[in-house]
Amino acid sequence: MNSIKRILVAFIVFGMVACNEAVLDQYPNHVISENLVYGSTENLEKVLIGAYNELSRSDYLGRVLYKRAAVKSADFRYVQTNYNPRTYELIEYKNEESTTNSGSAASLWNQAYKTISNLNIVLDYIDESDGNDAEKIKIKAEALALRGMIYFDLSRTFTYPWIWIKEGSNAQGLPLNLSSTENTVERSTLGQTYEQIILDMNMALELLNDNTWEEGSTKFITKTGVHALLSRIYLYKEDWDNALDYATEVLSVKGASNLMTVDNYVFNDYTSESLFEISITEENSLGSNGLGAQFNHDEGGQGDVISTSVFVNLLNEYTDDPRASLLKTDKEGTNMAFVKYINRADGGGLSIHNIPVIRLSEIYLIAAEACANGAGGGDPEALVFLNTLIEKRTSDFATHQATEIGDALKERIFKERRKELALEGHGIHDYIRLGKDVIRLAEDHVNTGVNIENLVISASSNKVIYPIPSSEVNASGIKQTTGYN
Repeated sequence: MNSIKRILVAFIVFGMVACNEAVLDQYPNHVISENLVYGSTENLEKVLIGAYNELSRSDYLGRVLYKRAAVKSADFRYVQTNYNPRTYELIEYKNEESTTNSGSAASLWNQAYKTISNLNIVLDYIDESDGNDAEKIKIKAEALALRGMIYFDLSRTFTYPWIWIKEGSNAQGLPLNLSSTENTVERSTLGQTYEQIILDMNMALELLNDNTWEEGSTKFITKTGVHALLSRIYLYKEDWDNALDYATEVLSVKGASNLMTVDNYVFNDYTSESLFEISITEENSLGSNGLGAQFNHDEGGQGDVISTSVFVNLLNEYTDDPRASLLKTDKEGTNMAFVKYINRADGGGLSIHNIPVIRLSEIYLIAAEACANGAGGGDPEALVFLNTLIEKRTSDFATHQATEIGDALKERIFKERRKELALEGHGIHDYIRLGKDVIRLAEDHVNTGVNIENLVISASSNKVIYPIPSSEVNASGIKQTTGYN
């Protein structure tokens, strides 16, 4: 039985999952049959809550996706000490991926498809289940949106960016498993992959009610959260008009007054910028395997990834930039640990903190980039969106406000994304979707084990994306990604 087929079986322990959506501190880890949830809205809701928790695993948003995006960019590196980080993670940092030595590719692939399989069970059975119709609609909508989001994350990690592949929409996409009984191993085209992602999101939009915005509501995917994710998806697709349209939908209900400022730029749970974040409690904290522990070495954290001088210099460009205040003492005794994820309680390996999926500041940057590429009012409107954010990130806006136009404006937006969205899963993806080579300075990577020939990586190199895990290729016969043997 190939691995895609194996992970199409749901992993749920009903006794560990609460019926109340107010908590997400349970985690499924056992195999059951679909017929145990068939017909029960209550049990399907538990499967959905379990899927939310699966997003937080270290193999997905809880570490791999965000950490990989950081260390493959120019802004972060492993510490210059004898401490031995995870060998499989060093593969990605060193740009040494191969089909048989692919870093965390297999764990991310399996975790993502496992979660999709759980969501497919919900979608297969929810319409015919017993229970309240309104609750069934809500469950279905959230499952659709989460499936679309996961396929998008798989796409930007395992397929080449949309715009610069010469085949365009005919380039390699992903196997699309859309029901709990499917066993699809054939790769769709990239165009088909994006069509499915957008279809799932739009179907969710048709079913979701407007947001309520009470404290903690953004631990679940909401209508505004879907609008936000669609703006991101269309940005990657370089569909500038749709990227702006969906960003505008978000800004119509959550505007500039909700942006964090110089005085309150702290990554607590459910900040005013929260559009969708993953809830972490003491029960499902990843401890030393979680994000907080990766970048902070206090209180038992690993702290094995720190900023480069390039990134530190970026953070110090503005007067009183609150993002520079996130720099803390690192293992080497310098002030280059970038601590965005703050432990909410003692213990837990610095990883009892929610994980932001998408925030309001990203929407302003998406709107700015879309306009700078011809959507809406063009460069003048792009400057309005960009400066709305910059004004919240300095005490001297008159000195630092953006005035650039054309390519210089696009570069300024790219730089602002590096500052604002660091450690939130963008990093390398922003480089490659824009066709920018990753240029890492040799002096920033001394004694880290990286081959000097791999410090500069072309945006079109196969090393910027994962290969399909060799275990999957061998088991299912799926076609390997172009560029990998």
